[in-house]
Amino acid sequence: MNRYPLLALAGAAVCLSGCMSMSRSETVSPLSTDWAAAGRVDEITLTKGDLKVTPEFDDIFKAKVKAKLDTCAKGTRPLRLEARIDRLDKANPVITTVVAGANVLRGEAQLIDIATGKTVADYKVGKTIVGGRFAIVVMGEAEEQLSTAFGDEICKQAFAAAK
Repeated sequence: MNRYPLLALAGAAVCLSGCMSMSRSETVSPLSTDWAAAGRVDEITLTKGDLKVTPEFDDIFKAKVKAKLDTCAKGTRPLRLEARIDRLDKANPVITTVVAGANVLRGEAQLIDIATGKTVADYKVGKTIVGGRFAIVVMGEAEEQLSTAFGDEICKQAFAAAK
């Protein structure tokens, strides 16, 4: 039996029935195991490239990322997350309803020791979330979805070893 038609059918089913996410994140300079176990993120700063986002995006981003980081970075040593978003593409609702769409985020994250100002970790963050007609409501909340995904990527990359 030829696998390609089966794979294409499975991919189409996923796109039509919900969301599928793909990570393109990578570690530039990892957080040490000591920091992963003892660190917590107290501050978040955000810089953006030329993005088409709502005026509320900065607040949405900081709240969603902080909520995610509070679940994985539970130590006592304070860190600042310096986030930069270079790309944020939102799925077209009409195209998503008919075929499928993608919300895409690309950026960088540095974790800074608040006490010394020293960078203790550096990451490239990339997330693509593909959804189809039944995921239109979730895909329509791209800023919230991608902000949560950014926090999730930092949890996985920086603090997963501490669990």
